[in-house]
Amino acid sequence: MEAVRILGGIPPKAAWTDRIQLSGWYHWSRLEALLKNDGKWTRDQIASLSAESLRVLRHLPDPKSDFPFQGRGLVVGYVQSGKTANYTAVAARAVDAGYRIVVVLSGIHDSLRNQTQNRLERELTGHQSDGVAPAELGREWICLTTPTDDFQEPDVRILQSPAPFLAIVKKHTVILGKLDKWLDSASRYLFDMPVLIIDDEADQASINTKGNRPPDPSIDDGDDEDTTSAPSKTNALIRSILGRAPKASYIAYTATPFANIFIDPTAVDRRVGEDLFPRDFVIQLPRPDGYTGTEELFGSTARDRNVLQPVPEEDIKSLRSARRKKSTQIVIDRKPDSLPLSLSNALISFCLAGSIRSLRPQFEDAPHTMLVHVSQRIPDQERIAASIREQVELWRAADAQQQNLEGIFRPVWNEFKGGVAAPADEQTIIRAAISVLRQLDVVTLNSDSNQNLEYDTKPGRHIVAVGGNRLSRGLTLEGLTVSYFLRTTSMADTLLQMARWYGFRHGYEDLIRIWTTDGIARWFAELALVEQSLRDAIVSLGQAGRRPNQMALRLRAHSELLLTARNKSRTAATQADSWSGEHPQTVMLPLSEPSKLTANLELTTNLLSALRPSERFHGGYIARDVSAAVIIEFLRNYQTHDDIVALRPNLLADWIAARSTVDELVDWTVFVPSPSSGNPTKLGDLEVGLVKRSPLSSEGIGILTDPAHEGVDLPEGPEGFKRESGAYDAEAMRAARPASQGLLIVYPLDPEILRVSNINAVIAIALSLPRTSDEGANWVVNSEVTRD
Repeated sequence: MEAVRILGGIPPKAAWTDRIQLSGWYHWSRLEALLKNDGKWTRDQIASLSAESLRVLRHLPDPKSDFPFQGRGLVVGYVQSGKTANYTAVAARAVDAGYRIVVVLSGIHDSLRNQTQNRLERELTGHQSDGVAPAELGREWICLTTPTDDFQEPDVRILQSPAPFLAIVKKHTVILGKLDKWLDSASRYLFDMPVLIIDDEADQASINTKGNRPPDPSIDDGDDEDTTSAPSKTNALIRSILGRAPKASYIAYTATPFANIFIDPTAVDRRVGEDLFPRDFVIQLPRPDGYTGTEELFGSTARDRNVLQPVPEEDIKSLRSARRKKSTQIVIDRKPDSLPLSLSNALISFCLAGSIRSLRPQFEDAPHTMLVHVSQRIPDQERIAASIREQVELWRAADAQQQNLEGIFRPVWNEFKGGVAAPADEQTIIRAAISVLRQLDVVTLNSDSNQNLEYDTKPGRHIVAVGGNRLSRGLTLEGLTVSYFLRTTSMADTLLQMARWYGFRHGYEDLIRIWTTDGIARWFAELALVEQSLRDAIVSLGQAGRRPNQMALRLRAHSELLLTARNKSRTAATQADSWSGEHPQTVMLPLSEPSKLTANLELTTNLLSALRPSERFHGGYIARDVSAAVIIEFLRNYQTHDDIVALRPNLLADWIAARSTVDELVDWTVFVPSPSSGNPTKLGDLEVGLVKRSPLSSEGIGILTDPAHEGVDLPEGPEGFKRESGAYDAEAMRAARPASQGLLIVYPLDPEILRVSNINAVIAIALSLPRTSDEGANWVVNSEVTRD
């Protein structure tokens, strides 16, 4: 067992993959050549994929090892950010290294499984005409599944072939049961056939939500009928499949790994063995260039674009039908409900976005999609889709009768055009939008409908996709511009996966619009901080040189949502408050409470009058050598929104006071950003330019901090902490900060943009905090992870 732990643990400096010569990467080279000729991949992107796939492979056990092994790992990406590309490259490299069977567990729906099969046949096996060239004799892949057929238990003698094998398998218990039974019958071939299981969307269905049968030597596994404490079926089958091969590795892929992190690392079932906790490694994939994520849509970079559109409460009520008792009466000829104004405007905006794309030459015949996700209930979806079709037909009929649709479209264009790079004059754009209206296809995607997106067979369509769960978890909505999203949930991972607007929006970033509620927008704004805490924790694990079963990953708790379902997080535990290495900030402001805004302005004016910051530095004013007592007093008097969690001034003040007793956080800098482009105002004797931050909800502004500001007081300055992409690395700034040195950033926000009157500045604050010696965390950890 110890040999297995070493093989699957943190790779040494001389990794086992070093045995493979450059010419040995045969299947990876075929994929690399395809990407180079594809035209959609840049040289840097291919180089990153090459490096990251090799990094993942190095953490797996060496398939040529003389020892049996059971590897367990986790790869974390961003929602719709290229995880499939990474595991395709990992599969190619794994076969080059000696793995013989690759099984991809691809979601719970046929649509995603079929999509994945087609993609891997194109990019990996060479079974698609427009993909990689067919492999040479003896190295050709044998596919055990097809684009239309899931796993069907072929004759086990097929495993006598020296070729690598690929199976794309839906996470359905019947299919997994077939695979498990087949591998059991093929045991005589598996002794020296290392198996790699790649679990796509691994926090869905794969997590054990039940129990584990404890070891009992008196019970013969064959006679074991204990189902009361058995693992959940899908989880048990995956564990059983892994146990069929003497040499097997399991890699979980997901963008929302909260449930995976909370698996009990000690859990073992007497029939199906150890659980799927990623005990050997957790890897964070880098953020791809050009990726649009939570921060871009709900944080600081979304402020200059008109991304978020509020949906009034009355519109929400009209779209959600009241739940009724079941009736035996069959209702026919039910007239669809009329659309609320917000959804009508969203549809017109989608037509406008389509018109602008059509006027940009790179999007000729490119698919264009709108998301409508209001309810998980199929009757609601069908009713809303019918209402949309009815409204579209009314508009088309008016157009056919040469009625003036431009008068309907123009007011929406006036709202939509903010931040848009218009490729033509207003009239041309509106006429093109009416042309898009004539082409709209309204598609209902749920388990009862037989409709699909058909991007490959029907290119260039403008699709309004109405649905629920089928619209999440890996299914890509190509050319997504407009989303109408009212779906609520109690779990952060579910919410992130339902949001299909993430991904790459090259050439049409300015067209993204999201209609949603203030509450949902606030959830997403805080999720940007939750996601960052996760990525910081993974980086810290790697820097510490520890495996995940040796050091618990610390996750920021969301103030209103569970990170994942309770039955997936039974090992989750909270720890004491600590802000070590964090950057708390006021993502919500008491904009509807003038007394608090006035008190904060007076508090800040008094602080700056006492400190007299006069040094102009990095676009602001800086005061150095401020005592901890001054910062503590300021925080105790600063007034926040009642619902804020990320920055709690009194608790922060208590923590700073406690750290100062051990000579930490005793030396402070206060920085006041003052952009030259901001409207001027006075804070005491200090004249500053107001900072622009747009509201993302009635009380929220999303991300407040400019990453560059966290380095203003460091010797290297912000410029010393730039990534290759040119972005500032604020996490590295906090890591470089001495434990004694804290930074308070006071942002004077422009009240006009925040729609606040009778005050000359709205005061928001942020802190950049060093790593301190206390080990407490105010967030959530896996309570079963051991520490040594």
